[in-house]
Amino acid sequence: MKKFLIILLILAIVGGGFGAYYIFSGKMEERNIEEIKKGWHIEVQNDYINIRKEASATSDILGEVKKGEVYKVIEVETVGNTQWYKIEYEKDKYGWIFNSNSSDYLDDINNPEDISAPTLKFFDTVYYVNSIDEITYDHLEVEDDKPGVTVTHKVYHEVNSETGKDQYWIQYTATDAVGKSVSKVQKIEFNERPSEEEVYDFAELER
Repeated sequence: MKKFLIILLILAIVGGGFGAYYIFSGKMEERNIEEIKKGWHIEVQNDYINIRKEASATSDILGEVKKGEVYKVIEVETVGNTQWYKIEYEKDKYGWIFNSNSSDYLDDINNPEDISAPTLKFFDTVYYVNSIDEITYDHLEVEDDKPGVTVTHKVYHEVNSETGKDQYWIQYTATDAVGKSVSKVQKIEFNERPSEEEVYDFAELER
């Protein structure tokens, strides 16, 4: 009986040690993330992004980052509308992850330079509104690494070739303080049909 109690005591001490280790490790990880968030960092929004050895889509894959993870930015390479971010994905292990102005793979936060275009999201296929004068941006989610983003729109009209019915499309453009912009198109339906002077020809829509 005495041996049994001693064994239980040892197991309790060992188990408590492991528990304390995991609690302490978790707190250390939380503090590390809080520290990272004070500086230039990225937050992963896609389900996953491959980590590459070099800043190239053909470079070797070292692993992957996952949605919700936070990483300090070491440096960034920008080519056209594409950015490659160098991160420390494990202690003393570095790699590159990809983003572009047309994707929402990650959020670039506290960037010392405004290199990223805004991100623009809407969550419904069709935007329903009473009239063209009542269009708002309340249903949009617009983010940028710097303040000063403006949103504009144009409404385009076409006649469906199969049904012969009028169709309307709205193109939103979000532009940041240094002129970088992103555009997205959504179908729009009106209760009150706009006049031809208020809309653009769908053939003029740039995609």
